[in-house]
Amino acid sequence: MFDVTAESPVNVRPSHLVELPLTPLQARWWQLCMSHPGGMSPLVDLVHRFRGPLDADAWARAVDAVVNRHEILRTLFAARPDGPVQVVGPANGIAMEVLDLRDLPAEQREQRARELLNERRTLSLDLQTGPLVHTSLLRLADDDHLWRMTIHHILADGASLGVIDRELAVLYPALAAGTPPDLPELPVQYGDFAWSQSVADTEKEDEDREYWREQLAGLAPLELVDALPRPAAKGAPAAQLARTVDPELVRRVEELGRSARCTRFMVLLAALHVLLYRASGRDDFAIGIPVAGVGRTRPELARLVGLFNNALALRGDLSGDPAFRELLARTRETVIDALDHQDLPWGQVVAALDEPSHPGRAQGFQAMFLHEEVEVASRLALPGLSVEDFPLGIPKVLHDLMVYARPGPQGLSTTFVYDTGLLTEPVVAGLADGYERVLRAVVDEPDIRLSELVKRA
Repeated sequence: MFDVTAESPVNVRPSHLVELPLTPLQARWWQLCMSHPGGMSPLVDLVHRFRGPLDADAWARAVDAVVNRHEILRTLFAARPDGPVQVVGPANGIAMEVLDLRDLPAEQREQRARELLNERRTLSLDLQTGPLVHTSLLRLADDDHLWRMTIHHILADGASLGVIDRELAVLYPALAAGTPPDLPELPVQYGDFAWSQSVADTEKEDEDREYWREQLAGLAPLELVDALPRPAAKGAPAAQLARTVDPELVRRVEELGRSARCTRFMVLLAALHVLLYRASGRDDFAIGIPVAGVGRTRPELARLVGLFNNALALRGDLSGDPAFRELLARTRETVIDALDHQDLPWGQVVAALDEPSHPGRAQGFQAMFLHEEVEVASRLALPGLSVEDFPLGIPKVLHDLMVYARPGPQGLSTTFVYDTGLLTEPVVAGLADGYERVLRAVVDEPDIRLSELVKRA
């Protein structure tokens, strides 16, 4: 695996290469998409609402400039006898769709805009013919615009959206004012990273693969007792349910973490293992977490749009009716060891396990925990405009349950996103309420045993 250290720089690919290899993460998405042709594509997207006098022409040119800067946003894929390759297209910008809703009655515009945006978030994009990036500008009023960019996940991860926003924040005001944008040249492109990975030493990769093979051997899927019968294939829409953990409880969670040499993330993860133990009756299962992945730690790669993110399966050991403090120590060890082996792409972990696939169940883990350490400020600030989010929800989830924990002014926001084909709202509401009860119980009594703790959840 490519080693992100100063001793292992990302080398620019040879100039004669027209077709580039896929990274292991891209190869996994290629395999999944080609196995289910015609289905809704995995997408990441940006949606912003601009209130104020938007210069639409300058905005379109700013978006063009981002697409031209990042080769990956102009990339398609081709099947070859030796495997798929990626091919970069010319720097011709992107055709922005403009939808004018000003003729509709004012009270209907926002709902129609939501319908149009949701239609464009459920696309089936062909990796070989494209396009794999779509963008639209919706005019609700002279001073009210919605903009969205939708990107196939094989091209970009969530961190890439922040890269795009930060560049637009520089490009738009400069182009609107007719001045040169102050953006440094990109020293490498995602294709250079892909080529570097293909020729890198594999010693660390072999070590990581063996670690995960041993760590996840014999892991059984997580099935919740109150779930609906598992459908034959994923496809039901997702829904979400939100709760807020008050600041005082968050403070006590963090205090418990410090006393056990653990982060807030570790305490919250251990508590989630307790909750799912109660909901499943299993003391051995994994919860997935996202990590930035190989590449994002290097400055030149941190500024790239591309697919770098990865996932880790954190196997919980709740055997023996442990006290929560003991479970927390086990969780800490698991997290530290997993992060030491985080570079192996999840697809290669799954392949090493040789786990049978099921179209209605994600492999390796069925629940994910996504935690943010600090409150994330808006990434996009534009002069003369108020920039707002325009939440659209999540059309479909790969996993049965995804739990988000995000700090905010009112405490810790916890959002439970779930597959409606498997879980009902009352079941998820019970989980959400039970999660807070677990947290309150463990901060009151850190040495409480698991058997007693589940009674209070």
